[in-house]
Amino acid sequence: MKLFLYFCFTVLSITAVLFYKSYSALHRELNIHATEISTSSPLFLKAKTKYLLNSDQQKIAYYSFPVANPKAVVILAHGYSNPGGKNQMLDHVDYLNRAKYSVYLLDFRSFAESEGQKIYLGVKEWQDLETIYDYVYSLPENRNKRIGYLGFSMGAVSAINSVAKTGKGDFIIASTPYASVDSMYRFRLAQNKFPPFLFTKLAIIAELGTASQVISPENLISKIDIPITIFSAQNDTHVDSHDAQKLYDLLTANIVKDFWQANDSDHDIYASHPDDFQQHVLSFLAKIH
Repeated sequence: MKLFLYFCFTVLSITAVLFYKSYSALHRELNIHATEISTSSPLFLKAKTKYLLNSDQQKIAYYSFPVANPKAVVILAHGYSNPGGKNQMLDHVDYLNRAKYSVYLLDFRSFAESEGQKIYLGVKEWQDLETIYDYVYSLPENRNKRIGYLGFSMGAVSAINSVAKTGKGDFIIASTPYASVDSMYRFRLAQNKFPPFLFTKLAIIAELGTASQVISPENLISKIDIPITIFSAQNDTHVDSHDAQKLYDLLTANIVKDFWQANDSDHDIYASHPDDFQQHVLSFLAKIH
């Protein structure tokens, strides 16, 4: 009997330690306000920060780079990094503007010039995209123009979640999305040689709530009924490169959809292959307009 009790105590102790390690690592990464990333883009000097209020009454910062009589409007959605924020996406503005697309960039909640002290990895950030979409849609110069998203990593996830939840948006360009927070975090733990046991899911629920198990691309992407292209990085060290293909396979058959795997690329495909990235973005946009 004593041996059995000792065994149970040992198992419980190991369980508690593994859960705490998993939870505390996630808690440290998410309960922050990410500072603004520096940029060498000349557009930074021209950019003027403006603000909108999201559904949680937080100030959301954004830049706008409109063009006259645009073909469409592209909302750029950044990924998770600290420092981070909208400056991460500034390099996309020039080639989109030259191709006659108006561009808007936002800082998600808890990044750079926006308010907030917690990052939700797409579980709530989709609401910030709905906020800027509603604003862009309301502008007279965008009347009868298609409005869509180019998102990177967490930004791609947030774009998929937002369109699926709200039905607002006319196209999605999703670069290196993860299928769910669970998938992304399990992959990151495995990269650090930490076994992704059940404690991973429990840690995510403890930190982000049960909504994290519902609001994810793998659960929602089948609702997407607009043109979408998904990019995957062959040598991704931040998210499971198979997630992009998984999401593509979950799309319905009767929509315009593309898939591109960037060979010899890490997570940020644009940084590795800027010319190829631009070509795939502009070709997709030309196809749907």
